[in-house]
Amino acid sequence: MRSVHVRRTQICCRGGRCRLCAAGSSDVPGRLRGRGGGRASPRTGGRGRTTTATERRFKGNGLPDHPTGRFPVQKGTPAYKYYAEIPAHGYPSAAAIPIKPWNLDVTVPRYPSVQAQPTCIDQLTTGMALAGGTFHLEVATDAEDRPVDPNAALPLDRCWGHPYDTQYHYHGPSQTCFGSKPSRGSASTRSRSRHSPLVGYAIDGFGIFGPRGEDGKIVRNRDLDVCHGHTHAIMWDGKKVVMYHYHLNGEYPYSIGCFRRKPMTVPGSGHGWH
Repeated sequence: MRSVHVRRTQICCRGGRCRLCAAGSSDVPGRLRGRGGGRASPRTGGRGRTTTATERRFKGNGLPDHPTGRFPVQKGTPAYKYYAEIPAHGYPSAAAIPIKPWNLDVTVPRYPSVQAQPTCIDQLTTGMALAGGTFHLEVATDAEDRPVDPNAALPLDRCWGHPYDTQYHYHGPSQTCFGSKPSRGSASTRSRSRHSPLVGYAIDGFGIFGPRGEDGKIVRNRDLDVCHGHTHAIMWDGKKVVMYHYHLNGEYPYSIGCFRRKPMTVPGSGHGWH
């Protein structure tokens, strides 16, 4: 499949409305999601989470606690030809990029409050998963500045992840890899009637939850605001509180679309494109 030119974007929010704003460019092949570069590779995530009365700090190596696709992408695998077409600074191609530890260190407010206007996404990292990896921006544009789903650009692994600049991160409805799947019978029935658990934290401090909302119903985009979140009672630090939060689901943009509070800067995270 031929390459198409896409440009990584940020989402600009003015007057309560958001639009796409291009920032940077890269050549990537157009491709629907598929498995990553071969058999799974085990990972050892290392991340600590500490809290004070007002803050929550994440410090670790950015690696997930679950197996990933095999990166570098191996020759002979279905994904190889797509990654091999993409230039990558310091590597023969994007196919050669490995997954490596990096210094993830970010502190967010423990009890964030919603601002009147949403805030643009202007860096790649949008949140930290409890599984150890990070969430990345979900917007790209093609050569004619039309929006493109980044999940269609390259085959991803079974957890909707891959590395950029050696940093493993998630795209799409990646909650499929967080936690164990419910067993048949009553446990499965209970999980379908309850709110999805917390799977991570956005870099503005709000929680990121799976696809089920109140009463266990799957959350659709029509149930969410422009930033892909809403407000109702959730469990937060062991207590039930009414609070804004984000959801992962199966509808684009899948995760965070903008921030409801000014986000923190993540040192070591790229800005503008990948």
